[in-house]
Parts: sequence; structure tokens; C-alpha cells
Amino acid sequence: MVNIVLKLVKNYFANSFDHLKKSILLAKIQVKNPSSKFYNGAFVYNSKLSKFNVVFNQTNIIDSTIDSHTYIQKKSNVYNAKIGKYCSIASNVSIGLGIHRIDGVSTHPSFFFKNTPLAKTYSQYDTFEASKEIKIGNDVWIGQNAVVLDGVIIGNGAIIAAGAVVTKNVMPYSIVGGVPARHLKYRFDDETILFLEKSEWWNYPEEWFEKNENIMRDTAKFITYLKCL
Repeated sequence: MVNIVLKLVKNYFANSFDHLKKSILLAKIQVKNPSSKFYNGAFVYNSKLSKFNVVFNQTNIIDSTIDSHTYIQKKSNVYNAKIGKYCSIASNVSIGLGIHRIDGVSTHPSFFFKNTPLAKTYSQYDTFEASKEIKIGNDVWIGQNAVVLDGVIIGNGAIIAAGAVVTKNVMPYSIVGGVPARHLKYRFDDETILFLEKSEWWNYPEEWFEKNENIMRDTAKFITYLKCL
């Protein structure tokens, strides 16, 4: 009984210390990114954020780069990813799960890696790359509970349906869904997609959007506006 109590007390203090450490780290991130917003429990480690990002509750961002105006909803995990501007990432999304080898007797990491957080490992060296960078373009919308596997490239303007498991590259302005994710349709016709891609509107200055926000709600009006310049 005494041992159980001691273990509970030890776990309590360990969890409290971990929470305090994360809170201090988050406070530093907030100071470094004054235009962005971080909700309680958000954890950002070894990552670079830009302007006007929002990271919601219990979301983890590790070894990643997030460009301006992108937000990530609660309980999502982002690892080893490069994400563009104006992306909308829903809750419980997993980006970068790590890679397991499946051609050995076991898939367990202790037989393939020397450097792991595991309690014990047998390998004398790391035998392969356990993670490959994921590249997500600008204006990408990723739905709730979606999973994006390592090494995948998602083009500008793409939409990933809720619950989709993305195992291969996604073309710009493509809508994909399912397990594994497959192409469903494009958001626009080829000519419109090419025009939007060439415009690179996501790189326009803040002042332009402040003056022309109504144009961003009408694709035809946006194209007409640019053609008239």
C-alpha cells in the first residue's frame, strides 16, 4: 500500500513538473510570436512559426515550419512538416506518424534504432530514416481526424476530407477522401487552377487583403480583377 501511494505521489509531481515545463516553453513561444495565439496545452518544440498563427488546445508541433495565417485545431499532432500560408487544419489531425520497417522479423523500433525514447534498444546504430518531411502547400484545408503519412506532398488549395488517410501526393486544388485517400474531384477547372497558382495570392501583403477582402469571396471577381491590372 505504501509503495502504491509513493508511486502515485511520484507520478503527480512528475506530471506537474512536465506541465510547468511546457507552460514555460509555451510562454517563451508566445513572446517570440506576439501576433500568434496559443491555447492552453499547446506544445511547440524545435519549430518555426510565422505571423498570425493559431495553435489550439493540446496540439503538438514538433520539428516543423508553419507559415503565416495557418491555424491548427485542438488535439492535433504535427511532426516534421513544412506547412504553407492560410492553411486550415481541423482537430485530431495527425501529420507525420513516423515510419516502421516491415521487412524484418519484427517491426519494433528497438531492433532498428539506437537512438529512441524506448526503455531498451538492441540495435547498435540507426538503420534507416524514421521520418520523412511532409510538405503542405498554401490554402490547404485538412478535415477532422485526417492522417497524413510521412513524405507526402500536398499541393496548394487542396482539400483533405475528414477521416482521410493520405498515403501519396495530392495535386493542387484536388479534393481527396477515403482510406486510403483517393482523388474525388478538383475545386475548379484547369484554367482557373492555373490562374490561381500563377497568382500566388497567398503572398500578397496584408494591406491588399484589408482593402480587397470582398474579392476573396468570389473567384470570378478575383480573376477579373487581376486580368484588369
